Amino acid sequence: MKSHIFCMVIFCALVIGTAAEADDAQAAAGVDSIRISQIDGSSLLINQRVRVYLSATDAGGNPVTDLGKESFTLTETAGRGPEKPREILSFSQGINANEGINLLLILDNSGSMYWDGSGRVKNSSDPMDWRVTYAKDAILSLLNEIKNPLDKVGLLTFNVKIQKVIRPSDDKGRIGTALEEAVKPSEEEAYTELYETVYNGVSYIRGFKGRRVIVVLSDGQNFPMKNNPAFTKRRGIEGAIEAAQREGISVFTIGLSTKADRTNLSKIARETGGAFFTVYDPQELKGLYSLIRNQILNEYLVTYAAAMDPAEKKLIRVRAGDGERLEAERLYFSATLFGIPVKELRYPLFLFAPAALVLLFLLSRVRFIYRKAAPTLSVLTVAGKKARARGRTIALGAGKTQVTIGGSDDDDLTISGDPKVRLTEVAVERKGGVYTLKAEKSPVTVNNRAVKTRVLKSGDVIRVGDTTVVFDEGRAGDAGK
Repeated sequence: MKSHIFCMVIFCALVIGTAAEADDAQAAAGVDSIRISQIDGSSLLINQRVRVYLSATDAGGNPVTDLGKESFTLTETAGRGPEKPREILSFSQGINANEGINLLLILDNSGSMYWDGSGRVKNSSDPMDWRVTYAKDAILSLLNEIKNPLDKVGLLTFNVKIQKVIRPSDDKGRIGTALEEAVKPSEEEAYTELYETVYNGVSYIRGFKGRRVIVVLSDGQNFPMKNNPAFTKRRGIEGAIEAAQREGISVFTIGLSTKADRTNLSKIARETGGAFFTVYDPQELKGLYSLIRNQILNEYLVTYAAAMDPAEKKLIRVRAGDGERLEAERLYFSATLFGIPVKELRYPLFLFAPAALVLLFLLSRVRFIYRKAAPTLSVLTVAGKKARARGRTIALGAGKTQVTIGGSDDDDLTISGDPKVRLTEVAVERKGGVYTLKAEKSPVTVNNRAVKTRVLKSGDVIRVGDTTVVFDEGRAGDAGK
């Protein structure tokens, strides 16, 4: 009798398990595509955790929201190494609705945006014919849909140059005012600086925590102005894509005409975790913006522990569905401590890791407890046999409004013997108790990110060439003395 009861229990468990797997497979069967929307590696140094945002949609682009953790498998590859399965440590769906979205809308305001939807009427005096009118209405409709106080929205309009910049905030009224101020450009301003605008757009949403999205609408192709003073240094499409990849920002692109550059707009979206849409009828824009927002709101968030294999870039591959028939992959930047890439995993690295953790602990103690009376820049490490730093600690107080770091003897902190450091590379300026780093000639890194200007905070790690410098803002109230 007992054996019969035991068999019945096992049988029921198998049935329930099989049914659960069948339900999961059935849910995944409705998925037409999956996409790695954003990768957040900001916790890599602290606990090796990587947060991955995933979008699953059906054939109509609508989000599929009933997938479970078991629907997904995830692997990570470092360089040319093997593909390593990673355990999903946490899994959630719709988290963006709780944490909020940081959204930057980029609107093409070139001359062709004042044509009609078909492109046949180019000089209409009726604004109701213009493509840009429909685009503005669609953006306003999107703003009316956004009710979450945690959502932040920004706007950037462009043609031959970036005309208007509103960084993401919860003040949606500013967006409406800026749309009203976007007017038909003159013939000299009717160019389409698409790639440089996207590159710069990344900088306007950089630094926001959580989900970060750029949505670009253009009716044409990248049409740059020769010797354009607004963009003296050009990054092109590859620079724009890499900037978004480094920051983990996904870019959605919308082509609003038959003349839109489908190839490159699709490339930008695909390689940054966004999606590309083609619209021939401007009246469809309202529904499209709403669809994009709905996709983002219903994304999945998975967290896993990154492998310890050293590499500047790593490839994440996610598979979903019955038989893992659907997959998506995306690179993320995973530079090691202080941005020094390690090509080979050697024994001394295991000694360096604990030492680095101790060093970070000591730095945190210096930052929060043993803070100096005056703000300082202190040299932490100098790499290279010939490299030397004159002036290991530079005080920023005592009426001094600026200090410089570079290879010149006239610099306050002179780095000699380092071929990567030329003349004055960095200036740190004080204004109203705020210290701002400026690197006009070439970018340096602050906390492992390349910057040209940045407001410094206590504990920031600055890397100039192969020299590492730490900023300490001093005790509260002493910064302006």
